[in-house]
Amino acid sequence: MLILIIACFVTAKLMTYKYWTCIYTAFGHDNYFKVIAKLESEGVRFKTKTPMNLGSTDFQNRNKTTQYDVFVKKEDEQAAQRAIHSG
Repeated sequence: MLILIIACFVTAKLMTYKYWTCIYTAFGHDNYFKVIAKLESEGVRFKTKTPMNLGSTDFQNRNKTTQYDVFVKKEDEQAAQRAIHSG
């Protein structure tokens, strides 16, 4: 039963990302917050996925090494790229 629940959850997650595309991968909190601030200022909706780094033992520098994958809807990709790369 637990396996069925997990399978349903994973399938649902994969389906929700079907219409989204990864436009930026940021490492560290500072870079992540800079990117999302630009997206928010332009009104671009986004989702963030943080892959788990189970092998990482550097807990003190987590804020500098955490990976953030930023996703936007495919139809918003051009606006998101302009927002991220604008001055």
